[in-house]
Amino acid sequence: MSDEYKVNKSKLSFKGESKTKKKKRKAENPADEEDSNANANADGWVHVKALSDLGGPIFLTFSSDPPTSLSIDDKSTKVIMRPIESDSPSSSSSATSLDQAEPTVVQQVFVATMLPDSNRMTLKASNGRYLSSDKFGIVSADTEAIGMQEEWTAILKPEENGGIALQSHYGKFLSVDEVAAERPGSSLGFQIRADSEVIGFCELFQAKIQAKYRKKAKKTKEVQVATKDYEFEQSRKFQTWNHGRVVVSDQDIRELDKAKKQGRFSEALLDRREKVKSDRYCK
Repeated sequence: MSDEYKVNKSKLSFKGESKTKKKKRKAENPADEEDSNANANADGWVHVKALSDLGGPIFLTFSSDPPTSLSIDDKSTKVIMRPIESDSPSSSSSATSLDQAEPTVVQQVFVATMLPDSNRMTLKASNGRYLSSDKFGIVSADTEAIGMQEEWTAILKPEENGGIALQSHYGKFLSVDEVAAERPGSSLGFQIRADSEVIGFCELFQAKIQAKYRKKAKKTKEVQVATKDYEFEQSRKFQTWNHGRVVVSDQDIRELDKAKKQGRFSEALLDRREKVKSDRYCK
């Protein structure tokens, strides 16, 4: 076939058009570009560096001997400290360092959700229940709805390489306590409670999130969720019917803003849904 019958595969151009060159878009902040490149190459679990990182799967470890992680029991709603095991078959030791630690079972992973306009969050376990603490400091994961006992205030300690303390609604901190072994001849165990009044070694956890979620947080601009929109989403999530119609309380939205300052935001939302009989958890 002669050259005159060859198809021109290039973009069509017309007489009089100016040729423009595509310019590479430079990042406004060189530091953001470096962080973006680092996150793009990151994989696995990374330390939490800011409260804005909290959201999605979270892995909470503690510097015990051997290292342990916050977890729930396989057959119950009991919250335990599970020894961290290496997922590598070639490893000579079952324990691994906290810097290299990653969850090996789903019970070690919680889903963190930040409440709007605050540093409080909820932690949902793998059984679909929420981590909670009563006024006596007893920690469990057996509630399906969010109330004041399921809210935790996150306090980040930057100097502790991602160290984080969790404060309950009653002002007490989640703490790891060393207890005697349940079976004779076995090593000491660890108990989780929420009755500590100060932040010390036993109250500091190492928090890790998946690298892809930090990358997403870097690229996404921070958007403040309006209280009204948050109430709508919660009503749609917990409503008793599924006909596409969402019923929201017609009471003044300022009541929720007041409840948020008092630390009972989730409880106020539940009360408002109860009055319109739209929540399947309300009796």
